[in-house]
Amino acid sequence: MNDIEIIENIQKKLTIPIGRHLYGIIGTYDSLNQFVEKLQQAKTPDGSDFPPPLSLTRGILDAFSDQEFKKIVTDEAKRPEPTQKSIEKEFENVIRQCLSKNKLVVFKDLELLWAYKIDLNPLRTLATDDKRIIVLLPGRRSGSKVFMFHEQKGEEFLLPDNLIAEDHLWEITL
Repeated sequence: MNDIEIIENIQKKLTIPIGRHLYGIIGTYDSLNQFVEKLQQAKTPDGSDFPPPLSLTRGILDAFSDQEFKKIVTDEAKRPEPTQKSIEKEFENVIRQCLSKNKLVVFKDLELLWAYKIDLNPLRTLATDDKRIIVLLPGRRSGSKVFMFHEQKGEEFLLPDNLIAEDHLWEITL
């Protein structure tokens, strides 16, 4: 789909008052940046502007003080599990804080979550009724799978199958 078709689909979905409201846009980094430019020119069903995307990675990292971050990094080589747990906790906190301020949030930069194998379920569980989340996903669809960071060589990362409903997930095609 092109940018305009995706935005029109999102606008229609946003009019539904109840249910899960997690939406995903799949594309290359360049196509996602172009999509954001178009999204910023569009209006939500209530006539307000779509919010600019917020970096989840930046939000998580900013949640740690310099001292906490230094300790986490120092201890990570010996014991990575506490680092993962700390990031997981802050991930959910960032989502909750953003949704407490805005009913619609657009997130980008999820790379930290994949690097630490963080469960993405808080995105799905917190995007309900009047709380809506759009995630920008650098990847490509192949059959029923979504391969994240497909432009990178090395480890494959897959978007969890039931994280985002099929009719809430769109791929940008140029």
